[in-house]
Amino acid sequence: MDNMANKLIDREFYKLKDGIMYEHFKEFAYKWGENRIYCAKVLQNGEFQWIKWSENNGYDLNDVRRGDVIMLQKMHPKHNRTIDKIFYKVISRTKSKIIAQWANGDIVYTTYLKALKAPLPKAKECKEIIK
Repeated sequence: MDNMANKLIDREFYKLKDGIMYEHFKEFAYKWGENRIYCAKVLQNGEFQWIKWSENNGYDLNDVRRGDVIMLQKMHPKHNRTIDKIFYKVISRTKSKIIAQWANGDIVYTTYLKALKAPLPKAKECKEIIK
């Protein structure tokens, strides 16, 4: 048997146009009759500030800053049952792109506290990531 390295691709890049993202998050695309997608910015007190998707406008991420936590939830289309849920920590935000991290090493952000406690990369590291 071969030894394989367990490396997670834990950062995702998304393009923004005037602070609006016109694409879905990876693995969280809406499919008619198969799922419902909920997106929210998690506030410091644990409450959700919901971000709605619209076909013409996409996700409005103007209020999202570096260090914020975004929650994505995929639910059953007819029943109140969660299929998948993940938290993203925003590690870099510019006018034209956003970089979100969903894992740090072997820790996948399945809860708000895991994402909140995760360290932010330094500004120099973010500049290297963006290039």
